[in-house]
Amino acid sequence: MCLHLPHLAIELRPTPQDGPIAITDGHGSRRCLVACNSSARGSGISAGVDAPSALMREPTLQLLPRSKADERRALHGIACWAHQFTSDVSLDAGRWRVWLEVGSSLRYFNGLSILFAKVREGLARLGYTASMGIAPTLEASALLSLHPDMLPILNPSELGPTLSALPLAGLDIGAKVIEQLQLTGLRTLEDLLAIPSDALARRFGEELPNYLQRLLGHHPDVRRRHRNPPIYRRRFEFLEPVESREGALFPLRRALQEFEGYLRGRDSAIQELTVTLRHRGPAETVLKLGTTAPQRDAVRLFALLREKLERTQLPDAVTEVVLFADEFVEPLISQGDFFDDHQRRHANWSALLDKLRARLGADAVRRLGLRDDHRPENAWCIAVDGATTSLGESIPDRPLWLLDPTPVAELPQLLGTPERIEAGWWAGEDSSRDYYLARTAEGARWWLFRDANTNRWYLQGLWA
Repeated sequence: MCLHLPHLAIELRPTPQDGPIAITDGHGSRRCLVACNSSARGSGISAGVDAPSALMREPTLQLLPRSKADERRALHGIACWAHQFTSDVSLDAGRWRVWLEVGSSLRYFNGLSILFAKVREGLARLGYTASMGIAPTLEASALLSLHPDMLPILNPSELGPTLSALPLAGLDIGAKVIEQLQLTGLRTLEDLLAIPSDALARRFGEELPNYLQRLLGHHPDVRRRHRNPPIYRRRFEFLEPVESREGALFPLRRALQEFEGYLRGRDSAIQELTVTLRHRGPAETVLKLGTTAPQRDAVRLFALLREKLERTQLPDAVTEVVLFADEFVEPLISQGDFFDDHQRRHANWSALLDKLRARLGADAVRRLGLRDDHRPENAWCIAVDGATTSLGESIPDRPLWLLDPTPVAELPQLLGTPERIEAGWWAGEDSSRDYYLARTAEGARWWLFRDANTNRWYLQGLWA
């Protein structure tokens, strides 16, 4: 499956103006348009037109310089996102194409039509316009992506008969070669394939027949495969400094959608994410996002970042946004149960905690935690982090109402056997206690202990 992004150069960057805008490559009067927004295309301007001609047609056209570095970063982000559909991804930054080997993924996604729809919907959420082609070879799928109305080619034997009627303009053999072929009267791929390979090699070099062999699957097409990086880092540069928070959030929405695909591709999640907003000069604003449970949902992460950013004072306009994550955990995925909504309730609770921390700050949301001390009055603390503590199944029964050790003058009825607790020796507060359950004449249950050093009795807790 080939993803062709014909408007990548204009769609990868936020443009505040609503008027006609085009991306140009070259210098001076030799500038040529490589991409246009919908307003420019509506005025009859298209890629390939030189800048002076475009300005004559539409004087209000705004011309922006091309950034090949931004295009490479955008295609790399799309490739990372595409790994959620297949492990075999390759790209061509110069041609604005990304290839996905989907044959091994068809059973998992229940067929080609469902997979095709998922990829198309995902690209739309990323904000990219793409045409897609499906064929047994890389170059054939790239050619079909220029003709999205054509049906997928699934059998290698159908490549020649299906592609033969297509014009030469879509072949990746260079504009000059196509022009020379057309001057000789050749118009379609069928005309070109009728010429012997050795004659084409003598006239145009070995690259042309080699390309045709790869196109039809007669020769292997060896490409460098894209690999997901072990550390995720995505950077966005603004054409002009952005003053508003909404403007700074614009690339984060796309970045988090790409990041979700990256996490799904490596079957992992995160609990810590760092977003850096860079300003003019050395100033930086760092937003650290922590989640209670492992998370990889882009919508939820974006909502949390929005909460944080709305309560962050920016020192200056934003010139660049960087998304960074280097610690990954297993995703929290469990088998569903029709009659048990524990997982849903836990997810709702985690979402509430995350939203409160993002809105009020991490220090404003606290919980009860455990200390590494067996003495009841020292075994608990107030914690502010998002970690959870498992008590296990072997913890004995404890009263919820704990008291400071209170001397007991008259012992009630003792129940069961004692529990010995010894602790505090490392801090010079050595204590040795025998804890008992007891029942008073009124029927109340007490938790009390005998100090082994003084043989005195103390009340420590009550059951309701």
